[in-house]
Amino acid sequence: MRNKLILYSVLILLLQIFSSCQNEKNHHPEYENAEQYIQDIGFQGSILIRKGNEDILRKSFGMADKENAILNETDTEFRIGSMSKAFTVLGILKLKQEGLITSFDQTISDFVANFPNGDEITLSQLMKHSSGIPDHLARFEELMINQNQDITPADIFESIKETVNENGLLFTPGSMHQYSNANYLILAILIEQLSETAYTDYLKETLIPLSMNHTHKGSDIITNINEAKGYRNISEVSNYPMEIAFGAGDWVSNIPDLEKWANAWLNNLLSAEEKDAVFAQTKQDEITEFGMGWFTIRTHGKLAYFHGGDIAGFTSLIILFPESNGMLIALSNQENQRQKLDQMIDVFAENEF
Repeated sequence: MRNKLILYSVLILLLQIFSSCQNEKNHHPEYENAEQYIQDIGFQGSILIRKGNEDILRKSFGMADKENAILNETDTEFRIGSMSKAFTVLGILKLKQEGLITSFDQTISDFVANFPNGDEITLSQLMKHSSGIPDHLARFEELMINQNQDITPADIFESIKETVNENGLLFTPGSMHQYSNANYLILAILIEQLSETAYTDYLKETLIPLSMNHTHKGSDIITNINEAKGYRNISEVSNYPMEIAFGAGDWVSNIPDLEKWANAWLNNLLSAEEKDAVFAQTKQDEITEFGMGWFTIRTHGKLAYFHGGDIAGFTSLIILFPESNGMLIALSNQENQRQKLDQMIDVFAENEF
């Protein structure tokens, strides 16, 4: 992977491009049905499209492990990249439920001494990418992949502090949005500090009621036979130092677990007050709004909450359609599939939801 988590912000531009095409009836391949469309775009991985209690498509395509001729199955596990951010948001919500956080408007300075500009940056701004803190991935990928340095999330956190102290923020907190994985690494550090529990352990405890038994932190090297290997074209590119993606993109899951996850967000996971805080309101059609760990868009008149993920050898997408109790979960073990997956928001909103 080369800065794929950083580049997820390109999604916003792509969706704006989609909006300019709404008056062109056939700007996508001729649509016959969901399975034919997925085959036509050359999707490799596992996908679930469901509306209410009815499956539109639940199927896998291509190989999980080309060297050993293992096919993708609907229970194959995949790295999910930045889809992981909603897990971190759930951890922050649980801290608030437990009284360890009193408000999403609390600032970093309430929890961390000497964080530069920490009295200006709120938890909400971290979760909504409006903090002004620059991303860290490019620099640490260079150090850990090309220079083979061993660096922990705590080291990265200290480096983020030093960078902000030396160079300042990118913009005044709350004045705009700019996608930054550093926001979520900081949130994961805060989860550990406030819960006095390892981030992954705290989230696993939180997920126990959902019985998500195939959801876990990803390893640097994929050796689990239940996990798909990741590919760039025909080359395997699975090896990646997952500590860089701490809190922002380090989870592995599969279709059955993420179906439970989507059901929970659509139904009883959040109180009405929490839903109002997490999910952004749409101001007009085809404009993407930043929420907490989710984006919001209304396309073809259909409200959708979504997030994608890109990490070495993998591309993913989850979409919730709350008005029809629908969902789309696409997990691909092929890199650089972002445009194909993001177009699914438009295509399936128009044709299936």
